[in-house]
Amino acid sequence: MPVSLVNCRDYQAVPDAMTRLMAGLGGMQRFVKPGQSVLIKPNLLSDHTPDEAVTTHPEVVRALIRLVREQGASPWVADSPAIIADLKRVWERTGMEALCREENVPLVNLEKAGSRQFEEGGIHFTIALPVLEADAIITVPKVKTHVLTGLTGAVKNLYGTVPGLQKTRFHKMYPYPQDFARLLVAIYRRVKPVLAVADGVVGMEGNGPSAGAPVKLGFLGASADALALDVVLCRTLGLDPRNVAHLDAARRAGLGGTDWPDIAVEGDAIGALSARDYKLPNTVPIQYVPRWLIGLVQPLIWHRPAFSDACVFCGKCAKACPADALRMEPGKRPVLDPDKCIACCCCQEICPEHAIEMRPSPFFRFARNFTKGRRS
Repeated sequence: MPVSLVNCRDYQAVPDAMTRLMAGLGGMQRFVKPGQSVLIKPNLLSDHTPDEAVTTHPEVVRALIRLVREQGASPWVADSPAIIADLKRVWERTGMEALCREENVPLVNLEKAGSRQFEEGGIHFTIALPVLEADAIITVPKVKTHVLTGLTGAVKNLYGTVPGLQKTRFHKMYPYPQDFARLLVAIYRRVKPVLAVADGVVGMEGNGPSAGAPVKLGFLGASADALALDVVLCRTLGLDPRNVAHLDAARRAGLGGTDWPDIAVEGDAIGALSARDYKLPNTVPIQYVPRWLIGLVQPLIWHRPAFSDACVFCGKCAKACPADALRMEPGKRPVLDPDKCIACCCCQEICPEHAIEMRPSPFFRFARNFTKGRRS
């Protein structure tokens, strides 16, 4: 399965880089046909500006809009972010509203368009109707680490096709990486993109998807296989694909694209695969702990939110908590009920001030160091 990687030093260079990127895969005409309705699905996690490296940069989306139009197709943009109470602010802050206005393409609200329910392997979920009605879907993730899933990539980005607050409920239903991975794979089966394009010009390391630090990666990546692209993105961040539970779940489901020997990386940015010292989430080793073992040693293995002086008492974390483990008191930081915390990381993901750190238990830290030794 070919994955194309091309150098892109900054966002002013995106148009040329995108042309070279798609040429490496045979051109946009391989994926988009005249007259088609094409959903371009960026990562619009929350109300962050493009320079914060939390969301897909508008210039990457702009370049795709223009290439899709050149094929005689009709592009449109949509996502269901973590913050749906103030969706207009998300669109404004991420630059997507201005971009879609400038390019004269629809910016679709997935929260108001209705949805259809599906069942996959005992997992029940809904997908927004506009997503299902699109002739083709292009998933456009931001390359980031993730405290729960290890990687925010092409497959995880499709979680935004699930509308409304059920995304928060799913974190309560599937708090462990292996279980959440089954949900991601179930969604991927139903929302199969024709193309995956990754914004790796500036990515995020550390405790992503929102509390990490921007890091210059200097590339764009693309593939017809979202799983194959995710494997390559793991390599660019120095993340072992075995740490990413949805890749293992997809392999077990026979979906392909997850084995390195079957992936052919092409383009002028192959150097992005070189070993680099990027900071990974401090929660990644939980991926290695078997589900049955977690149940036995649950009191010893945990990571919980800790609040820094950057907290402005906005209460967004408490509203986002699916387990009601946080409560607000006037003029004070959130108060955590550790017995209710399910370590889903939703609070950290939603915090606009990067004031939350997921701190592991002493036993968790021991397991992390032990795991590093075994994997090295």
